Amino acid sequence: MEKLSHVTESILDENVEKLAALFPEVVTEVREPDGSLRHTIDVDALKERVGDVAEGQRERYQFTWPGKREAKQEAYRQIDKCLRPCPEESVDWDTTQNLYIEGDNLDALKLLRNTYAGKVKMIYIDPPYNTGHDFIYDDDFARTKADYDAESGDYDEEGGRLVANPESNGRFHSDWCSMMYPRLLLARDLLSDDGVIFTSISRAELESLGLLLRETFGTTNEVACLTWESVTQPTNAGAAKYGAQQKSEFIYLFSRFGRRSFVLPIEEVKVGDSRYPHNGRFGKCRFEIIEKSDAGTYGRESMKFDILGQGPRPGKRWQIGEETARDLEKRGRLEIVDGIVKKAVYPEDEADKEKVTPFWTHLPSEKVGTAQSGKKELNELLEGEIGFDTVKPVTLLQYLIGKVETDSIVLDFFSGSATTAHAVMQLNAEDGGNRKFIMVQLPEVCDEKSEAAKAGYKNICEIGKERIRRAGKKIASDVEKSNRQFKLGEEPKKVPDIGFRVLKIDSSNFEDVSAEPGELSQDAMLRFSDNLKLDRTPDDLIIQVMLKKQIELSASIEKLDVDGCTVFSVDGGRLIACFDRDVSVEVMTAMAKMEPDYAVMRDASFAGDDAVSNFAEIFKNYSSITEVEVI
Repeated sequence: MEKLSHVTESILDENVEKLAALFPEVVTEVREPDGSLRHTIDVDALKERVGDVAEGQRERYQFTWPGKREAKQEAYRQIDKCLRPCPEESVDWDTTQNLYIEGDNLDALKLLRNTYAGKVKMIYIDPPYNTGHDFIYDDDFARTKADYDAESGDYDEEGGRLVANPESNGRFHSDWCSMMYPRLLLARDLLSDDGVIFTSISRAELESLGLLLRETFGTTNEVACLTWESVTQPTNAGAAKYGAQQKSEFIYLFSRFGRRSFVLPIEEVKVGDSRYPHNGRFGKCRFEIIEKSDAGTYGRESMKFDILGQGPRPGKRWQIGEETARDLEKRGRLEIVDGIVKKAVYPEDEADKEKVTPFWTHLPSEKVGTAQSGKKELNELLEGEIGFDTVKPVTLLQYLIGKVETDSIVLDFFSGSATTAHAVMQLNAEDGGNRKFIMVQLPEVCDEKSEAAKAGYKNICEIGKERIRRAGKKIASDVEKSNRQFKLGEEPKKVPDIGFRVLKIDSSNFEDVSAEPGELSQDAMLRFSDNLKLDRTPDDLIIQVMLKKQIELSASIEKLDVDGCTVFSVDGGRLIACFDRDVSVEVMTAMAKMEPDYAVMRDASFAGDDAVSNFAEIFKNYSSITEVEVI
């Protein structure tokens, strides 16, 4: 019977499997120091398959900085940590589909990866801007494993692993890049094939972030760099005399695989202006207005694109396929001259049919709000001055989130004051959507002199959670008020999911029993007969098992009383688990008769080796399809 691993999955082993699927002949075996054999890649054999490679001192185009190699290794390093449930801080724990994760976002992304890989439709992050005054995560790759494990997921009085990054630091840009790189690598794995990531940034690291995103997601998946008019009154007096006042921040938009189709409203396009690439089905295009009408929010003007390189030049092939091109020509959408695509007419009123979303590259303050309006929203909701000056407005996030499907999972792993969660709930209330959010935030301690601390908030997570609670109540109240006034024949609006499950990252649920026998006292040896930590409960274990079995953390969790034992039934019976001691054959039989996909028990649940064998045999008899494991 297999034993459930405590650590996160090995990304490196997954990469070996992917290469093996493409090139089986490059897989070889190496012997580990303990004598075991492990599959790995024969690099020389791989070179033979891919031909000429860039290696060693050979010149090549690359983006690098001191610490890059260590930052990449950090993304792949396994961790032995867990998520602990906090129903007492949650709202609608039993029914909500939303999550709030408290802890280091690097750990959170690693813990989420196994279950949520390929499931997140949109990521929005607003990372530290590296202004020289803000804090960045201190991922000290040089420390030993013992030093790292000693932290046990705790945070010191200065907010844990957060450090100032003054411009006088010789690694000013490098430290910021090293902080962002592993998080972006892991975030990429969470996105669905048609998923997108929006990343807010200031001018200071605009170029660095762009290079990081292009390396992580690929240059072909860059959709746009949006400009957000974040302030109405510029503050840089030094640049005023040159007429170069900075009023904007930026938001990079990248897709995971293949570019999502976005169309710019005509009000944002100038005749002959080639600054706005259309990254839809026709490739890179140049906009030109050819006709106007009065219909629609955005004017629904027709547009004409000069297609760049779409035709089959000598020695080339059709980029969109000749059959597709000829069909579009018959429909009046393409003009083909001498076998070369010259023009495309793409009326915007056909955007809905093609599932193309109108999109702005410039986000004016009057449409999506400013940092000041975001600050005002937060202070009014929490009924007091919080002291956050760079809060994103809800309308900005609503606009961005509105570009993905209404049943999407939206992730923000630099959650801050939880504007993203607020926007998801508000948008669901307005359009009836069923979007789910996952917020991740480090419990950064509020300075005792700060407005937030004076208002009673110990850390940023307390602010974010309280914001979601209050925003949810207000949204529910507004929907119910609106429904009391709806007209005959109208469908009443539904109150969206305004709850959230709070989960906190902590050290492993299990004691480290890897020490040499001579290093343990008799008391410790007796305590390790049950390796579960004294402060951990079955509720902690079921969350850990859910992650291992790729069951979403928002799935239903039901506790059943079976012959005096607590049996967990998760996700409608897909997972059945019992962590009590001395579980009887009758209880195991009852679990097997539920015919789950997975059945899990603890070592300590069995009175002896015979009981372990009984557990496996019982499931063979009653539910042979069940995957049985011990934790």
